[in-house]
Amino acid sequence: MGFDLLSDVSPMGKRWCICARVARMWDYCGTRDNQPPIHVDLVLVDEKGNEMYAEIPGAQAEKFKEIIEESKIYTFTKFVVVPSKPAYKPFPNKYMLRFTPWTQVSEEKDVPDDFLSYVYTLVPFLSLSSRVGLQEYFTGMVLIVLCSIPN
Repeated sequence: MGFDLLSDVSPMGKRWCICARVARMWDYCGTRDNQPPIHVDLVLVDEKGNEMYAEIPGAQAEKFKEIIEESKIYTFTKFVVVPSKPAYKPFPNKYMLRFTPWTQVSEEKDVPDDFLSYVYTLVPFLSLSSRVGLQEYFTGMVLIVLCSIPN
């Protein structure tokens, strides 16, 4: 079966079938400590290195958290494609995936060795200060450790 690439997914199609690695998965609980998640967030990456943010609404969180594990590769169908959120986006994509009660997920066992594990968008260090106070993108820091090796 041929899979659709994340770069091709848009609201125009209705029967997308993607194969992607769950590169990152986390619960978003807002300011509600010790409560079920408002939604579960995923970073997906396909075989060509295309990335996309996906969201599992809180009502479906437990169902899909029992099935999905970070770093594994899955086939996803019966989801909806919606415009990206206006704030705290991990990537500058136009669209994101949203799971529904009917979304189907199945683990892929036979995948190529070179299927990417991680994706990121680098921002030059000197540009980071321009993002202070802005909410469009989720900006994290990567710590760079410099060490000197004695001669």
